[in-house]
Amino acid sequence: MEKVLNITARLKDRRRKEQVEAYRDKFEAVQRVLQCSACHFRCAMCGRQTKGPDSSSPPQPALAESSLCESCLSEFEAFQKISKEGRSEADIFWHNDEWIELWACWLDYQRSIEKFRNSFDFNRLREKSTD
Repeated sequence: MEKVLNITARLKDRRRKEQVEAYRDKFEAVQRVLQCSACHFRCAMCGRQTKGPDSSSPPQPALAESSLCESCLSEFEAFQKISKEGRSEADIFWHNDEWIELWACWLDYQRSIEKFRNSFDFNRLREKSTD
């Protein structure tokens, strides 16, 4: 009985390889989204080209993989301040509920991309696609 092989794992692996080949174009599209979302030469919010990561200022904790242009960074910092302290009379008029929702959704999106990028299945898929 020791010489009997369990082929279930081999069949699953083979099926995954077939799926990678069948859906290679879709996988490449997902991979491009993940790569472009982490590009340090484009603003992660507006898409404007930036000079790249500034080594003199440490990255924001919530944006470890993202870079923001100067304008978007100031807006994000305002969002963080409003999220912690609430709104005040001195706030800029467009910092309304919809603006807060915009930044909250963007932050959730960034976290979701990072979570997917670090997921076991995606990393396994990347390994299989390079085989």
